[in-house]
Amino acid sequence: MKYNNNKLILFCLIACIVSITTSEGRRAVKTFEINLDLAPEKRYEELLPTYNKTVWGFYNKYFAKDKILTDILYGLADKRGPENEEQQKEIEGLADLSKLPLKFVQGIQMLYEIQTLMVPIVNFTGHPKRIDPIPEGYEALLKLPWHGGCTGIIARNSKDNTVYHARNLDFSPVPVMTNLVYNGVFTKGGKEIFRSQMIAGYTMVITAFKAGKDGYAIERNTRYTDHWGGNKEMIDNLESGRKLNGWQLRKILETTDTFDDAIQKISTIPYASTEYAIVSGVQKGQIISRNPDNVAYRQVLGQKNFDEPDDYIIITNFDFFYHDIREQFDPTAGGGFKKPTRREAAQKILNSSTALTAQVLFDTINAEYVLADTVFQAIINVELGLWNISQPDLKDGVVVL
Repeated sequence: MKYNNNKLILFCLIACIVSITTSEGRRAVKTFEINLDLAPEKRYEELLPTYNKTVWGFYNKYFAKDKILTDILYGLADKRGPENEEQQKEIEGLADLSKLPLKFVQGIQMLYEIQTLMVPIVNFTGHPKRIDPIPEGYEALLKLPWHGGCTGIIARNSKDNTVYHARNLDFSPVPVMTNLVYNGVFTKGGKEIFRSQMIAGYTMVITAFKAGKDGYAIERNTRYTDHWGGNKEMIDNLESGRKLNGWQLRKILETTDTFDDAIQKISTIPYASTEYAIVSGVQKGQIISRNPDNVAYRQVLGQKNFDEPDDYIIITNFDFFYHDIREQFDPTAGGGFKKPTRREAAQKILNSSTALTAQVLFDTINAEYVLADTVFQAIINVELGLWNISQPDLKDGVVVL
């Protein structure tokens, strides 16, 4: 059933207290409970009927008739083997409930890791190899319909001296992903453990909130990056069965109560691929640029970071602090060469604002050149318990395949 208890009412009241003027035509995000006391294969029974038609439409349009693509995706899933026992049972439960092929449900769990391969790696660190293509035999992965953008901002508001966290999740194909997003409230023993923006059929967190006096929020952004291992390392990690990034973060949220402990674990756990972790807390914030085995770069709120004042930190999908020129050719949000990038457009607004309020951040992530293939938005304040989430409407309406 849809989640409806006193905590949800409290979150709604807080969202009203922190007033954000939104444009007309926004869509609310449906909320469902994910009860961790249930057997893993039973946890998605209540919510899946809401989304199954869209998931099947996604499968039929992009996968069912493309044997080359499915052979590659399913082959990668075969080489990888089953996920850890708990996650594998959730995956098998989703396949059984939806009647989708198990290999398909298994394969889409890798969507975040695979999409890091979509932008060619151009090396800027002096390594002699300039271009790192997708490893031989995996070229068909470029046919996958999904690709991500995303914008994350953590900012200190001088008016109330609290820290706000703004997030755009940009994910294609937009008509499909818009209809698969939901708000999952993870519970155990009848109590909320954390809440997360989820995608139906996907078992891992993407944007999450852990309440508490030293709680935290986590946002994941794809990191199209240049690093020493390159795409081959990421494929090798997937084939070897290394735990997926989103599952690692979900386990942190389930077991870790404080910001500092979460930062320590995010900084040290193995990742399957490169990624950004944008983490806000009470009077705190960091953006951690992860390589599979270490931290490449760390932005800390309150410190002078590259091309940022000390009252906010920002990331999209490129290492601007390493002068990654690919950011200038990013076509999302109508930008690209000779137009502002998402980051530049957002920073222009932030730098001209006298106070970085919730309203300023909301207006920023909805501004021209910042709003991209956006399927989910959040304004979060851990100190105030604010979890303000919504979806911008599609201009031509939401399409169910």
